[in-house]
Amino acid sequence: MKKATRLLSLLLAILMVMALAACGNSAPAASSSETSTANSETAADDSQPVEPVEATYPLTTENKKLTIYMRDNSAGVIGDYGRVAGIKAAAEKLGVELEFIHPTTGSEADQFNLMIGSGKYPDIIVWEFSTAAMGLSELVDQGILIDMDPLIRQYAPNYLKVLERNEAYPREVRSDAGKYQAFYTFTVGIPVSSGPVFRQDILDKYGLSLPETVDQWEEVMKAVKEQDPTCKYPLSTSKSYTGAVWFNELLPAYNTRTEFCLGENGEVVYGPITDNYKAYLAKLNEWYSAGLIDPEFMSNDGTALNGKVADGSCLVATMAINSGIRNITNTVRPNNPDFQLTGVAWPVLNAGDPSSYVLAGGVAHTGVQAAISSGCSDPVLATQVLDFFYSDEGSDLISWGIEGESYTVAADGTKTFTDNIMNAADGKAPTEAVLDYALPMYGFVNAMDNDAYVQLAVNMPEQGAARSLWQSLDQGANLPKLTVDKDHANDYRMIMNEVQTYIQEMYIKFITGQANLDSDWDTYVNTIKGMGIENATQWVQDAYTAFMNR
Repeated sequence: MKKATRLLSLLLAILMVMALAACGNSAPAASSSETSTANSETAADDSQPVEPVEATYPLTTENKKLTIYMRDNSAGVIGDYGRVAGIKAAAEKLGVELEFIHPTTGSEADQFNLMIGSGKYPDIIVWEFSTAAMGLSELVDQGILIDMDPLIRQYAPNYLKVLERNEAYPREVRSDAGKYQAFYTFTVGIPVSSGPVFRQDILDKYGLSLPETVDQWEEVMKAVKEQDPTCKYPLSTSKSYTGAVWFNELLPAYNTRTEFCLGENGEVVYGPITDNYKAYLAKLNEWYSAGLIDPEFMSNDGTALNGKVADGSCLVATMAINSGIRNITNTVRPNNPDFQLTGVAWPVLNAGDPSSYVLAGGVAHTGVQAAISSGCSDPVLATQVLDFFYSDEGSDLISWGIEGESYTVAADGTKTFTDNIMNAADGKAPTEAVLDYALPMYGFVNAMDNDAYVQLAVNMPEQGAARSLWQSLDQGANLPKLTVDKDHANDYRMIMNEVQTYIQEMYIKFITGQANLDSDWDTYVNTIKGMGIENATQWVQDAYTAFMNR
């Protein structure tokens, strides 16, 4: 009865989220670092380790097909992962037909919830389960996904070898009980691929140096605003895919985050109710009042922000190395040869302080996960198919495509993309042309190849410099991805949906002066406490303790 009741409450939560989305009033998604739930199984028995079985190919001579549900991470450019030449070649090698099912771009979350609620599941589901209404453990507990621990231990030798590459990987991919729950994708954009970016050419025009401290940022922004009539509001931002709006630039300087983070003594705190966060808001309000912040910051989308950086009305913003630095530079530089974007470290309060980075959703070495559903008739086959993509051959097919067509291999083993990719006859950009052959930037279920990623996605010196700088910084107050215990997960989600909606509303009001930090702060904090944030903080602290004890 208790299990049925919990399942009903979770399904109701899914339906509530879907209903809100249909009305266009969905709350900001909970942070991916805390929304998944902990495993309920007893610890895995490692006293008698299983000898992994090396697969032989083809895996079967029968007419077998596996259906794979996953989002099209190219926002519809690929259309069907099954058409990618590397995946076609892999399917032929495996002797298994791979049919991909992609939810419609723009409504992925709603369609995922509908699929989960339908009771009819594809063989394999590839998803970032920490963002779903039910996390991996709950989906296993409810019989939607299967327990993959014994399958991975016995039939995934390539995956287990990949886990040995980084001492952090096993901690990331195992549950608190020590079980393997899914195949994780290991990305090359971790820890960060976006950060603060300045218009270097504008700074050079006025003889200004790149700033390092918060005070220096302010001085530089004021100097440009006073001298350059085009740069009306030096600092701007845009809405994220969840609809949330944040100025992440100053967060490390105040040792806080817009979600749960580590406090001064290493304990878990909820950033938005700390004194550090209040000081951060006070500085943003000061800058807004001084005309340094774009008054349209809360309504900008990514295109609008890029446009303001491109035309010089914005001096600095947080940008990604690809959709920001590369795309804007490629658009503007043909008509403005001096155009230059430079990534900088997040500012510090005092010169010489170490700079850390901001990573929404927690520090993680992993992206999406691939899990086998209870609807799969041959879980062993599905496990071996997924494991193939962690082998050298499978990885090359996903990251590089077809040797001789999309890439070549030199005598020393160095791989290079061919002119079919770098100078496509149809005029496609390399990042698009490669999608006919491989998925080096988006990945599938594999350990992404850094060399392939860099050749395509980091081909400008300013991109490489920014990426190297940001990834060299300290993680600061960021938390790892955590799993709240399933007994509290539903209550946690309900608390955080309400809290996050409220803090986003008040965030904008505090910055713009619609709310007063001196007179309204205590009411704001008490309101959040009344929503249950202290309970949520304890559950995240418990999850963090369990994570560190893995």
